[in-house]
Amino acid sequence: MKRTRNIIIVVVALVAIVAVALFASRGHKHTVVAVKTAKVSYGSFSVKLPENGVVQRPTTITVPTLVAGNISRIYVKAGQHVSAGELLATIDNPTLDYNAAGSQADYQDSVANVSTARVEEQNQRVQYQAAVDTQHAALREAQRVYDADVALYKQKAIARTQVDADKTKLDQAQVAYNQAVEQLKLGAVSGYGMNSVQAAEASAEKARILNQQNQQQVSFTRIVAPFGGVIQTVATETSDPLRSLQEGDAVTAGQSLFTIASEGGYVVKAQVDEQDIINVHVGQRAIITGQDFPGKKIRGHVERIAPVATKSTDASSTAKQVLTTIALESSPGYLRDGMSADVDILTTDIPHALTVPNSAIVKEKGKPYVYVVKNGVASKRAITLGLAGDTKTIVKSGIVAGDEIVAAQPATPLTDKVKVTPLPSASPSPSP
Repeated sequence: MKRTRNIIIVVVALVAIVAVALFASRGHKHTVVAVKTAKVSYGSFSVKLPENGVVQRPTTITVPTLVAGNISRIYVKAGQHVSAGELLATIDNPTLDYNAAGSQADYQDSVANVSTARVEEQNQRVQYQAAVDTQHAALREAQRVYDADVALYKQKAIARTQVDADKTKLDQAQVAYNQAVEQLKLGAVSGYGMNSVQAAEASAEKARILNQQNQQQVSFTRIVAPFGGVIQTVATETSDPLRSLQEGDAVTAGQSLFTIASEGGYVVKAQVDEQDIINVHVGQRAIITGQDFPGKKIRGHVERIAPVATKSTDASSTAKQVLTTIALESSPGYLRDGMSADVDILTTDIPHALTVPNSAIVKEKGKPYVYVVKNGVASKRAITLGLAGDTKTIVKSGIVAGDEIVAAQPATPLTDKVKVTPLPSASPSPSP
């Protein structure tokens, strides 16, 4: 009897378990899960490389004095706009003025000496040529006498000794003429004496070079702007960094006097880690933001990449960095030289790609898939992925534009063919 009762209890328990399971199964089938959905569409896709940067003028240089002396006058102040070639300051150095005046006089004298040498050379040339002409006339006369006496000798009108004497005179005339011709040639080569034009011209060229150097030294006493821009700083007195340079202060050659920045907009210079620079190329788009100008975005592009990597500015880091210059498409008035900025370099920038939110992708045994929603039912669909970004991933196959998918997995994992209802979704933020 007891055994029968136990059997009845077990059977009743089994029936109850089956009933609960059937009820649960029936209830699950009719459960509708609320999910966020999104339409699959083509759009821009980008991968960002975030970096820190500094806002700067395109070109900033220091303007030094190239000569020593004392400040004569300073014509500009910090913040002032200047044009290319505008006078910034003058240096007083009497020694340079004295040397320049002396070399100028020496050069003028040497030029006059060239003119004198040319006149003397012409006179010498005339004298040499006159000697040649004289000897040539004597040679022709000796030849005439010799020829006449030879004819008379043949007629036995004169003795043989007379013909021999005429021949000796002819030979002597020929030698004298040849010597005169050689002297003329030698004079042309040597410059017809010690005061030759060549020597005078060489001396004048030497004086010209020395004078040019001295005049250049004097020109260095005028400090001018190398290009149009803004004076960033004016140097301070060497022994007192709180006191700006003033008239009469001594300066040394090479001492920096001004810092000037070019106009024409700003750039942002960023230090890109050596491991990331392989993905950075000239022309890539970039987005500039910053805590100093919250809510603002400035578009730009990679303009220049340094040819060498340098040690990181972080003393605790052993990595190297590559200076990368971002040219800005605009330079709003709120920008200032030296501001910190955040730089997003778009290392991948595809204007037309089929993408899904990363939150929509579910992986099972390493294979990716999404839930495609149709007629209120979410069906699991295998997909092939492409490049992945921070928020979106390119889909190569498995879905098409216009498909509605579950944009984010709910707290309770979905199962295939589950009924779903869409929740309102926020409007997508515009792509940069």
